[in-house]
Amino acid sequence: WGSNSQNPGIYYNYCLDQGAEYFNYNNAKDKFGSDLAFSLACQTAIETTVEVKEAYDVILIDEAQDLPQSFFRLCYKSLREPKRLVYAYDELQNLNAQPLPSPEELFGLNDSSLPNVKFVYDENTGMSKQDIILQKCYRNSRPVLVTAHALGFGVYKPENPKTGTGLVQMFQRKNLWNEVGYQVESGQLANGKQVVLGRNEETSPKFLESHSPIDDLLVYKSFETKEEQDEWIAKEIIKNLTEDELTTRDIIVINPNPLSTRNNVGHIRRLLFQNGINSHIAGVGYSPDVFYLNDHESVTFTGINRAKGNEAGMVYVINAHECVSSEQSTFGANISMNRNRLFTAITRSKAWVRIVGVGDEMKALEKELDLVKDNHFTLNFIYPTPEQIKYLNIVNRDMNDNERRNIVQHNQHLYDILDDLKNGKMHKEDIPLEIREQLSKLFQGGNNG
Repeated sequence: WGSNSQNPGIYYNYCLDQGAEYFNYNNAKDKFGSDLAFSLACQTAIETTVEVKEAYDVILIDEAQDLPQSFFRLCYKSLREPKRLVYAYDELQNLNAQPLPSPEELFGLNDSSLPNVKFVYDENTGMSKQDIILQKCYRNSRPVLVTAHALGFGVYKPENPKTGTGLVQMFQRKNLWNEVGYQVESGQLANGKQVVLGRNEETSPKFLESHSPIDDLLVYKSFETKEEQDEWIAKEIIKNLTEDELTTRDIIVINPNPLSTRNNVGHIRRLLFQNGINSHIAGVGYSPDVFYLNDHESVTFTGINRAKGNEAGMVYVINAHECVSSEQSTFGANISMNRNRLFTAITRSKAWVRIVGVGDEMKALEKELDLVKDNHFTLNFIYPTPEQIKYLNIVNRDMNDNERRNIVQHNQHLYDILDDLKNGKMHKEDIPLEIREQLSKLFQGGNNG
């Protein structure tokens, strides 16, 4: 983003070079809303630029799955010829049902209505030198990575009668599982068919499994109270530093819900401080760019947004129950987002993971984790039908605050209308015939209710 010459960013530099109107985050949030702030700030800068002054020879974009389309186009316009842009992304970081848009869609059309960017694929192999898929995972051990996928997709989640599956989301393109390093161990990778997916030593090297027992690489526990959880974590961190030969830089404590991080980690930090161990919350009291403190020993606590792009030998995922609780909400909002947070938190670990939480929601998550273990760290499930995938993508989709509020309001209005119809305060004839006919067609043509 960038804010000034001391803290530059691609967007800030573009506005400065082109003379376009610049929005800082607060201005953009007020004008466009928090969810679309950066996207529409970039879009506005592009639309108000007449002649672009090209500024860069090469641009590398990391964590590309988190960035809006308008930012890619802004970067493309900022490049000198020949355009050289490398973007790296992980389709599974967000576990989105839809992959990142094609380059043709991502970078838009030129004045002749032709794609600015078009990948060239070999007719025989179907591969492109412009598009490289990395199948091998060096950071996470096989048990940890498979566990993260299982929880993220809801592979072992209890079946929802409305959908006929416990899955929360699924790739539209089945071959993507092969491309990210899974192979079919039994069954069939086909809609409506039972399949068991696993990883081999080629895609998940065994050096971590050879070094530590699986029961040490992955530990999960539920507690009756938050105080019990916090005390257990503090004792484990003290043990890591005094007995296990870890340093403070080897440890990250992640609270998946970014809005509750400061309040949720306070008790653990106090317990550590009482035992002579310093800690800090990433991005609080220091530069937003600072994750680890280099000037003194300090354990890093963080919300999930700051955790992205970072890693450590030991990762504590605390309050994991908060990634389950929203599934009980009336409208099922953000189920996939909460699962994505859990997936991302677990995959920050280079070796050991501790997943802990409180109450019935954590006990439910424990059952899923038990099933991952019982299935020898494979994904054993019935691949959903296209209709199920479509339904999952709708009901479990990520929504911004405005979309969520609108759905709540509209549903409340529908409940009010239904009550009035039942109580005779309103008759179906009071609803225009055109609306009744359209509603009838929509409901009759839909699936799963």
